[in-house]
Amino acid sequence: MNTIRHLGVIMDGNRRWAKNNGLEPQRGHDQGSEIFGKTGEWCIENRISYLTVYAFSTENWKRSDSEVSHIFGLLVKYFTEKKETCIKEGIRIRVIGERGRFDKSVLSVIDEIEKITSGGDKLNVQIALSYGGRDEIIRAVKRLASDVTEKQVAVGDITEELFSSYLDTAGIPDVDLVIRTGGAENRRLSNFLPWQTVYSELYFSDLLWPEFSKEEFDRAIAYYNSVQRKLGK
Repeated sequence: MNTIRHLGVIMDGNRRWAKNNGLEPQRGHDQGSEIFGKTGEWCIENRISYLTVYAFSTENWKRSDSEVSHIFGLLVKYFTEKKETCIKEGIRIRVIGERGRFDKSVLSVIDEIEKITSGGDKLNVQIALSYGGRDEIIRAVKRLASDVTEKQVAVGDITEELFSSYLDTAGIPDVDLVIRTGGAENRRLSNFLPWQTVYSELYFSDLLWPEFSKEEFDRAIAYYNSVQRKLGK
């Protein structure tokens, strides 16, 4: 049986689920947030130590102001209501992505949840917000180039391990399995952790994210366990 240390999830289909059910897009995000919470529980049950979810991409800023505002309102509500539960259950929360466009109020809530859950050792949850894989790599390159210019790092010392330490996911193992919901039209990674998923197994679900279930989660884990992982060996 293969061991999953790090599970990545691309949570796709909230708006389509809402449309299919005659609802406003915001209701899809509401339901999606409930499934996110359950996914964390399923990870703990399966002794998965790291969960990274793609919640809001750099491209998602192009959506309507009302939808963007609702998404970040959900984020603030979730962090506020669940912080004591996270502490009790040993869940550490971190946000990855470019934070320059976040409101100060949102940043304050993020800073608080990251600080008060920093001791969590049962499940490490990374929430990708205003995240794009290429953007992450460019930001890492800029930081590394600055350190080279200031002679803190020699060019000859640059390795994959060193470069990884400049990424948003520094200190976190690469992704073992990526689950993407959303159906046949979305069988791609869409700029999700391109550096960290080079050897990941991929499971594409026909379910939309608000429909995602424990049964589908278990099917994805079973798929991963059925694969013979050679990793180039």
